[in-house]
Amino acid sequence: MIEAGKPCPLCQSPLAAKRLDEVTGDESPLRVALRELPVLACEAPHRYFVGHGFPIWLLNALSDAELAKIPAGRRQGLVFRKYACGGCGAVLPASGAGTRSFSARLAWKDSPEFGAEISIPVYRCGACGVEQARCAEELAKLLPAALVHAFMAAGLKAPG
Repeated sequence: MIEAGKPCPLCQSPLAAKRLDEVTGDESPLRVALRELPVLACEAPHRYFVGHGFPIWLLNALSDAELAKIPAGRRQGLVFRKYACGGCGAVLPASGAGTRSFSARLAWKDSPEFGAEISIPVYRCGACGVEQARCAEELAKLLPAALVHAFMAAGLKAPG
């Protein structure tokens, strides 16, 4: 297991706990931003996750807890898709009302707390006025790829 103070598997320089200011990943139309993300890094800089289970934990934390907080409609129809309001069931408009961000503070085991922000287009229901994502299931399908893009942009490598 990779820990702070141990040598980097690639260059043998000592690893230290660091924080990345901001890392983003897009899987259109969803964007995920991670702020002050804790990592292990050497001077090269080779970057590693703070633990073996961190990427899966983060995906689960965002999927189970944070996506569940985002108001969302429901997809209807197999061939001719439309989206209905999650509250009143009225058809959502085809064009969005803009982009909205949903933020959370997370901490994995004994690592420092960091911020996670999910930005998505929202649609305002013409009947009840609620702003919401089109479909929660679609967001859940986009999130893993957005996280992978964020990890790749940060240059993170698997731990060991």
